[in-house]
Amino acid sequence: MAASTVFSGVKITWLGHSSVMLEADGLVFYVDPYVLPPGSKTADAILYTHGHFDHAAPAPSITKSTTITIGHNVKLPVRSIEIGGREKLGGVIVEAVHAYNLARPMHPRDAGAGYIIAFKTARVYVAGDTDFIPEMKGYKCDIAIVPISAAYTMDELQAADAIAAMMPKVAIPYHYGYLTEAKGDPEKFKAAIDAKTGGKVDVRILVPSSR
Repeated sequence: MAASTVFSGVKITWLGHSSVMLEADGLVFYVDPYVLPPGSKTADAILYTHGHFDHAAPAPSITKSTTITIGHNVKLPVRSIEIGGREKLGGVIVEAVHAYNLARPMHPRDAGAGYIIAFKTARVYVAGDTDFIPEMKGYKCDIAIVPISAAYTMDELQAADAIAAMMPKVAIPYHYGYLTEAKGDPEKFKAAIDAKTGGKVDVRILVPSSR
């Protein structure tokens, strides 16, 4: 297994935990760059899902004078975005969507966001910290990157339910295996998706580049 995969012209790299790098259309996007291996590429855009320490980490090593940084409810110098808001970043449309816990208090409604990033050739959904929520049934994406740790997010089976509701072409698990409490079994996630979708979703398991 590798740290990166490519689908429809979009390269996805799992850096570790909540941190993802997306490359497409000649641009480099990061989501929640809490984990940054040495020598990471500079960013055209940085997106923060919420203000917890393992997501909203300052990232001077990847920031240049033209980097656009946006976030929802983060205490960093960013361009603020509300749920349902859209930003055009270098020709790419970024939409902030809901991300919250249904019963647990850690991530209340509207405290955090996920993002749907519309590149020219594919729409990428990065879920952030969330449960399987009703709004997901309306999310249109080609690639879905979802948490499976069960620590304040979906577990593997709930994440598989979310994928079955959205039916992306590609599903990638993340947000597990880095912090002690963030457990998760990607093979269990894959097996559940295969069972629920009849193998119609391509599940790609990545190994963090930070290892």
